[in-house]
Amino acid sequence: MANKRSKRNQSAKFYCPYCGDRLWRLGTGKHHLYFQGISEIQQQFNLTRKKASLLAGQNPVQTDRATWLEEFMCRSDGKFWLYLSKQKDGSFVTKIADDSHWKRSSKTIDPNHPNPSVSEFTYRMSRKSTRI
Repeated sequence: MANKRSKRNQSAKFYCPYCGDRLWRLGTGKHHLYFQGISEIQQQFNLTRKKASLLAGQNPVQTDRATWLEEFMCRSDGKFWLYLSKQKDGSFVTKIADDSHWKRSSKTIDPNHPNPSVSEFTYRMSRKSTRI
């Protein structure tokens, strides 16, 4: 009965949508998604219109702690970002993150579109490999 109370085996494991191999977290943290406006809050949280308007009145921007973006790595397919959503029964729904998810995430820069404040030259030079 060793490690009877260990939570290590209970942690969620994610698998590559392309090859089915196990994915590894890269330590980027969870970037939660936010929703604003009565209709978006109502649709995302499955609330009545009255409850959604009450929430929107308290705070116009609501963060969903059950959905987030996170970066993973697959040994054969490389790095990519996943949209994760935790269901009420404890299971997870995973998808490849698309543009609509990036627009709703907090404190992130879309990896498909580089930082606009960095010049094109600097961006190209940072991507070159150094040879010794």
